[in-house]
Amino acid sequence: MRNLLSLPLIALLAIGVSGCQMRGAKKPQAPQPKPTKDYNKPLGAGERALVEVDINTLPALSLTNETRAQLQQAIGHSLGYLNSPSVGSTSANRRYPVGSITKDQVTRSLHALSELLENTNDEAQFNAALKSRFRALMSVGCDAQGTVLFTGYFTPILKASRTPSAVYRYPIYKVPADFIKGADEKDVAQQRLSDGGTRPYPTRAELEASGALKGLELLYFSEPYDPYVVEVQGSAKATLQDGTLVEVGVGGINGHQYHPIAQDLVTEGKIRKEELSLATVRAYFSAHPDELTQYTNRNPRFVFFKESKGGPYGSLGRPVTSDVSVATDKSIFPPGAACLAITSATDAAGRGGSYAGLRLDQDSGGGIRAAGRCDLYMGQGDAAERRAGNQYAEGRLYYLLLKE
Repeated sequence: MRNLLSLPLIALLAIGVSGCQMRGAKKPQAPQPKPTKDYNKPLGAGERALVEVDINTLPALSLTNETRAQLQQAIGHSLGYLNSPSVGSTSANRRYPVGSITKDQVTRSLHALSELLENTNDEAQFNAALKSRFRALMSVGCDAQGTVLFTGYFTPILKASRTPSAVYRYPIYKVPADFIKGADEKDVAQQRLSDGGTRPYPTRAELEASGALKGLELLYFSEPYDPYVVEVQGSAKATLQDGTLVEVGVGGINGHQYHPIAQDLVTEGKIRKEELSLATVRAYFSAHPDELTQYTNRNPRFVFFKESKGGPYGSLGRPVTSDVSVATDKSIFPPGAACLAITSATDAAGRGGSYAGLRLDQDSGGGIRAAGRCDLYMGQGDAAERRAGNQYAEGRLYYLLLKE
């Protein structure tokens, strides 16, 4: 589970482009102006997040063998989540039904989709079967017209140390003993007090000013902005000095509302809007490390970490799959379900083109809290980061359910 810079990674995050799902690739282009609608606009009272549309109006999908294998892997993770006895309870991100969509509907739909991927011989046969057997529900988006902002995220691979040094000085922190997780990911966590009472968990600024984080250091990084990037992404892989690879994932989140500091850098003239990316934000704070705390403290949300294996994991407690998993608002969209993302994207070399890809809804994020937001998981390492840094585009999001 991630805490996204939403405007998360604002253009820091991006869309997955795999196999032949990206069409019309072009030469690298100059940065384009970013869209400026209120993509985080909440639904109105009684408004539904999804409306049914004619599936025959959707574009045909192009699927390589690699893409089919990735989708099958991700479907397996979603089914593992849906088969958990806790799904359907009131615990965070485990709520079914979602509107009129039931857990059983999503489960049957995923089994049927897996069968299509396994048994269709070519793209034409797959697309015909998909449109014959499934129906499409479109996100109403930020404007009731279906407009969704697609950003993305990735898993950084960074150099780190378990002990501080002149080089490794910037830590991430493990979960404190006084931390009580909120009932829902949108709820503020509680802090256990010495008298047995509780209170809302401190904000980032309060934690850092109080010294409460001392002794909780989990790993140290060499760049001042790296810990914040790891928080935004919600996971990382760290190479230690002896060559050991350590995985970390979210251990707890204080639950305070996410504030996008990248947007502040643009508003205050530090970075031009059309140049905003993870690379430019990182470069700015490398050149102005004295300003980092001033900006990060504006974001009260704080992420604690734990070591993990087999990840990175999404908010469903299952691994996320490169170029397949997405993060959405799980209070309005069905966890684990199959969906279709239609937008535009750029690859690591900056080549742009239209994109239509099948995805699985397996994650959430601090800045992804509306029908007009969707974040797509790009994968791990530098190439995924470059793709993430290039992406910020509007599109449409459709959920695919088996016809009754």
